[in-house]
Amino acid sequence: MGRAATVLVVVPWAIALALILNHRMFVSHDTVSNYGHVWYVADRLWHAHRLPFAMPVLGHGHALAFPYAFVPWLTAAALWPLFGEWAVTLCLVVGVVGAAVTTFFAFPELRRGWWAAAVLVNPALVMAAFIGQLPFLWASSFLPAAIGCWRRGRRGWATALAAVAQITHPAVALPIAAAIVALRAPCESPPDRRSLLGRYAVSVAAAVPASVLVYASPVFRDSSVGVKAWAFAATVSVRAALFIVPFGLRWAQQARAVWVAPLLFVALLVPNGFVDTLDIHFGLRSLVDPPNTDMLSFIRSPAFVPGATYRVLRAYDGKLGMYELIQHGARLDSEFFPESIVRRSWPDAATYARFLAHRDVDYVLAFDNYTRRYGTNEIALLGRLAPCVRPVAATKDYSLYHVDRSC
Repeated sequence: MGRAATVLVVVPWAIALALILNHRMFVSHDTVSNYGHVWYVADRLWHAHRLPFAMPVLGHGHALAFPYAFVPWLTAAALWPLFGEWAVTLCLVVGVVGAAVTTFFAFPELRRGWWAAAVLVNPALVMAAFIGQLPFLWASSFLPAAIGCWRRGRRGWATALAAVAQITHPAVALPIAAAIVALRAPCESPPDRRSLLGRYAVSVAAAVPASVLVYASPVFRDSSVGVKAWAFAATVSVRAALFIVPFGLRWAQQARAVWVAPLLFVALLVPNGFVDTLDIHFGLRSLVDPPNTDMLSFIRSPAFVPGATYRVLRAYDGKLGMYELIQHGARLDSEFFPESIVRRSWPDAATYARFLAHRDVDYVLAFDNYTRRYGTNEIALLGRLAPCVRPVAATKDYSLYHVDRSC
């Protein structure tokens, strides 16, 4: 039964990954930020012949080309001349496969039967794949590889791989690695414990520059303390399940609780099949649905002004329109992440006006579906800021407002 369950899991995974690879751009909640950054890095790398530090087309001119994800984004940028945007899609699939393969490398005891099936239906892995969490998947490939090397006595490789994992995604990999080391250290002999803690300290030191870049990026600086704390707790707690499940299964094996694997397999199917975790169904629909490219009609219209800074209020397109805007010469007031976009209501028009001024916004492009999806008062406030903010174009789908910075 366990072998049959594994086959029944592997086959859908293979089909889903093939469908992802069939897309030049696989548009889901977190994928477009990868395409946007890699597009910019590849353009600078292959045309200006330099590796960029800043990315002024995002974050009201203050964004970084590598706020994190240096390893996967640079890899995709290097492949860009051969594959274009499909290089990012390929790197996403490589990350999914890598996270699964290195988990089994770290825990060879889980390679068969119900144990393997439970690992492969881990909701954290499924969510990361279909939401498109490319940096997390790559970090989650390096970190289990480090664990596997440590278990085999390859301590130099373990140190290097742990460092690369934390460099790739400091905000998530650093706390997860710290928790793993804290739990493992008491189980080691005194000499091995000293080696573990010393080598872990080296890996953390190597990740310090990458951590500083996360702190310096607009997505961090533009968020309130409360938003940062909530985002950190929610992100780490959900993604830590990618490591909690195999560690839990390993513990069950040691306790000879063989019934845990099939029970956990069935339990993990529930969030995958019936709970829309972080709107994962959007990513599943993207396997077969074409991306929404309606933004191109605005870009081709006389109302579009290259070089201007836009604030985009839109839902249900996976932020693809934002990517298309910067590709055609626009700038954005935010990064691609919700914390940077700032989807909220404002207490009054004056506070909102100061927000637009702080972000150097020239135009607000407001789609009708934004208020229905997020329920904020932002579009209503735009009409209360005349004459400093005035409508300049409108269609059945969106309204364009010009912001007079001199007001």
